Amino acid sequence: MAVHVTQIGKHRFVCGLFWQSLSRPRELLREAADLGRKIDSDLAVVRRDQSTAQAGFAHSRDGASRVQYSLAAAVSKTLALEGAWYDGVLQPVHNWLGAFRLPDDQWAYFAVRDANFLPNGDFAGSREEVLDRLHTDYALGGWNVVIGEPELADLGFHNFNARTIDSLLPHRKDGAVRVYGWWRLRPINQRRPAWVMAAAGAGLAATACGALFGWRAWHAEQERQQQERFLAVQKMIRERQAATAQPWLALPRPAATLGRCADQLVHLTPGGWHLDEYVCEPDRLRYAWSRQGSTVAMLRAMVPAAQVAPSGDRATLVQPLPRKAQPAGGETLQAPDRVLDTVMSSLQAVGVPFKVVPKKPAPPAPGQPATPPPWQAWTFALDAHGLEPHQIAALLDQPGVRVEKATYKGMAWLIEGVIYAK
Repeated sequence: MAVHVTQIGKHRFVCGLFWQSLSRPRELLREAADLGRKIDSDLAVVRRDQSTAQAGFAHSRDGASRVQYSLAAAVSKTLALEGAWYDGVLQPVHNWLGAFRLPDDQWAYFAVRDANFLPNGDFAGSREEVLDRLHTDYALGGWNVVIGEPELADLGFHNFNARTIDSLLPHRKDGAVRVYGWWRLRPINQRRPAWVMAAAGAGLAATACGALFGWRAWHAEQERQQQERFLAVQKMIRERQAATAQPWLALPRPAATLGRCADQLVHLTPGGWHLDEYVCEPDRLRYAWSRQGSTVAMLRAMVPAAQVAPSGDRATLVQPLPRKAQPAGGETLQAPDRVLDTVMSSLQAVGVPFKVVPKKPAPPAPGQPATPPPWQAWTFALDAHGLEPHQIAALLDQPGVRVEKATYKGMAWLIEGVIYAK
């Protein structure tokens, strides 16, 4: 991978490391050095987050050096300690994508799956190059959150967190960036004569153990303090949510949601490709097509932004909704029996199957007691069986009923959402 070096404050950070997992917890540095020699790298950084260990590799001939710090290692540690917002809760995040503007106007891109950087998930390039990577990886699915520059908020990524690179780096009291020694690239190919190693060992033996235990104690204390701050913030947020949050007020009524989803279903058979699935969520649309004897060129002529699979037989398009529906605003919730019976009866009258189950409350923060919200909620799913979205919306038009997902598949609409009651 191409190495890119950027200056942030007084320090030089490097992007473009090649990341590999480590499996020997008691000898991570030795394992990283052995692996680095095998893949022709002479510099490495080792990171440990959320019970995982990885090494990021680079070579000095590509512009990397031992005076540079890994930007990926620094950002991942901050997110491991602070977590991220998704599903309405600040919580640990293991699968995330990030895109950030650097001081030199280049962009950094990170892709982390199961708390591990993808081998090529540490990249820097132009804004266009990074957004292309971001859209391509995002289309694969399975990410908890996308984190990036505030200017990306309108692109429609699910669970988007607006953060700058500066906000993801620790700072001293004077505002300067604080760096940690373990972020720095270390040489892994140094070969010293045996007599030099013996002399050095004799000189260091008296202080090595004390320094090691001192560093470990200091590092453990730093981790403990940051974890305590993180838990305190989580507790405060959950208490405020339990007391005042009313999620249905921020969402539009079913007619607005389903009307918007139906209006945006425009690419049914672009260039002769068959629509396998269309998914409409509050902040984005997703199409999936199969080729059906057509060509990629014919699809591109109709949908230039489509992402075509390597096989050439499948394609997807993920895009933000072009306009946002207005939230419903003030609304008085009904008793559970009243709203559930009304909705069920309306759907039963036209032969629409309806499945409803109690919605589990969000899990409490680690070490904190659960605080139930002052309302009840049920998730529902239904198969429209040939009815149009506006017809389904009329049947669901009750206080506290909200549609969260509409899927068009096989000439029929599948509707999912939540019912809130007092």
